[in-house]
Amino acid sequence: MATITKDATLSVRLTAREKSGLDLDARMKGIPAGTAAAAYIAEGVRRSRFPAIEFRDGQPGRVAYLVGTRWPVWIIVELMQELNGDLAGAVKLIRKPAALVRMALLYAEAYPQEIADSAALAARRDFAGLKQEIPDLEQL
Repeated sequence: MATITKDATLSVRLTAREKSGLDLDARMKGIPAGTAAAAYIAEGVRRSRFPAIEFRDGQPGRVAYLVGTRWPVWIIVELMQELNGDLAGAVKLIRKPAALVRMALLYAEAYPQEIADSAALAARRDFAGLKQEIPDLEQL
């Protein structure tokens, strides 16, 4: 998910248990609790707009996936590009209804920088990219 910037302030009331959980999560991530809360709220807004999208921890940060699958949205976008926009072909490969695949594509249209960042990171994760990070890496 994109970096959170402070555009507006919102006061939120949490139960003591929710606040404790938020504090623990923020400490584990090494970020302020307010930053974690803002990220969760932003993610919740996205989920309400795109209910077929869920978020999982990954690189970079939280990554958008088609709900109930192992398909990150950025891969669905790349698949559609490889298939020259053939939705029926993508549906057959993903094995999910067309409406869900369309929602993933709509999400990608709404958050193009997030999708581009995820795709760029994955492109650097081929053998050559990993070899730069880990010089002793060998290919089997």
